[in-house]
Amino acid sequence: MKRNLLSILLLALLAFGFAGAANAQVKISDTEDTKLYITIATVGTFQTLDQTNVFDPKGVAQPALTSGMQTAFGDLGFLGKFGKKQEVEMYFDLYLASRNHPSQTYGNQGYLLIHDIPENLTGLHNVLNPIFKRVDVKVGAFLIDYGDQVTRRSNNAIVQANPLVGNYVMDPNLVSVGGEVMSKPGGRYGWLVGVTNGTNTEDWSAGRGIAYNGKGWVYPIQPLRLSASVFRANHTDSNASRATLFSGNRSGERYGGVLGGGQAPGGILANGGKDVTAFQFDGTWDTQTMPIKLYGHVGQTRDKDINGPVAGTPEESWKYFSGEGVYNLTKNVYAAARYSGAIADKFNGKDSDGKVTRIQVGGGLWLTRNMLVKVEWVDQKYTGFRAGDVVNNGIDAGRGPRFKGLVSEFSFAF
Repeated sequence: MKRNLLSILLLALLAFGFAGAANAQVKISDTEDTKLYITIATVGTFQTLDQTNVFDPKGVAQPALTSGMQTAFGDLGFLGKFGKKQEVEMYFDLYLASRNHPSQTYGNQGYLLIHDIPENLTGLHNVLNPIFKRVDVKVGAFLIDYGDQVTRRSNNAIVQANPLVGNYVMDPNLVSVGGEVMSKPGGRYGWLVGVTNGTNTEDWSAGRGIAYNGKGWVYPIQPLRLSASVFRANHTDSNASRATLFSGNRSGERYGGVLGGGQAPGGILANGGKDVTAFQFDGTWDTQTMPIKLYGHVGQTRDKDINGPVAGTPEESWKYFSGEGVYNLTKNVYAAARYSGAIADKFNGKDSDGKVTRIQVGGGLWLTRNMLVKVEWVDQKYTGFRAGDVVNNGIDAGRGPRFKGLVSEFSFAF
């Protein structure tokens, strides 16, 4: 743990040569009624992390970690706008490489966003026009809109909206098949409601339930955004189906190999996913007249029966939270800090005092509008769990596992 920020920056620069990302798009086709765009994002990460008190439930210590490069990740996205008024948008993206599938390309989202009456349905104008004057409709496989962190988190190689490298200790995000109806953008308030199958893959299991999500937001004053989200799914009649809002992270976490590794090293993949109710409140302060931006959220998720149709009805309940600030030192340099955590009120059917906290401190430098380099110091620890409580990846949380160290990230996107 003797490497300092400068050495990590130099190593990463030598390894990549350049980096970055931005919310830009390259137009590849433009006709009267069809416009096609492509987006590309890549990211590479260097880490030097130490972990302590990491044991499996049998008391076998996990190996120490060394410094090195993570697998490079990539994304390829396509956006199409169709119709003379661009009333229909089509979006789909591919993970070219990800933590869960480092050598395999696979699909992430694929959906339609309908803003107005499609041109071949103008005969239904009298019926549909009052609807589309007020709402947009999304259908397909998409990241459900639960919480405002979905627009701030790193999603595989799409990382530049996140001021730091890692995400949140509890990181709700679910790509599911269904639909959402939302109010038109703009104005001081808005809302949406959605219905999905509640899982991140197709699911034909007998007894599978349906998931519902909703969200409302308001700008009481222009720089301040407040929002509230809710998610509800019940799969208790199915042996196989599980709601994966907190455990179906397709993109994985940003730290490699810690706490047993897996798809989201260091993340809390809460709930068995059988009878889940979750809600979250978010607040964001963002104004162009001040160099500081603030964001935070609090939430709770409860699974009333993690066993489903199996005998017994053990309950699991977590509270979770985050708070972060970003300070723009110059136009192209910023500093950032975040404190996030999760508290287990009930774990595997028993009352719990378990707590997981993560501190992240770092910053970023925009080399160009498309290239960003970030550095972060992270320290995550577990306290209050019983011996034998297995939280993630077969690690005994009762022994107080912990990891800390430095992570640097270079990204490019257009």
